[in-house]
Amino acid sequence: MITKEIASKLWKDIFGNKEWAQDCFGTWMHRDAWSNIAVSLLKPGDTRKYDYSWNVDHIRPKSDFNNESEADFFNNYEPMHRQNNTKKFDNYPHFDIDGKQYKVFKQSNYYGYGIVDVAKNQKIDWKSTQNRHY
Repeated sequence: MITKEIASKLWKDIFGNKEWAQDCFGTWMHRDAWSNIAVSLLKPGDTRKYDYSWNVDHIRPKSDFNNESEADFFNNYEPMHRQNNTKKFDNYPHFDIDGKQYKVFKQSNYYGYGIVDVAKNQKIDWKSTQNRHY
């Protein structure tokens, strides 16, 4: 189970003290908008409020594990805009976000999972782009 403490640790480890950050698909999120419901905020420089809520995605979905609790480990987590996480759902290993194809892959040098943009053949998850992991 992902708690507020786990989500906050993940944010801090990935984004540091940034108040605003983009998920792996480029959608803006606000650090304090961790939620399973919409959190409308006004981003500096914008003139309208937008949903900047986010939650923690299980890259390899819990439903794909024999025991769902086995899915709960940091190298399987991805901070993701709430709406993108809803679109991704339990689709595995292929999924679609706004017409773009993505694929989940197993990391080769440690136990964990990542996300690749199929059209660009580019890894986009935080572990791959930052070249680090837990």
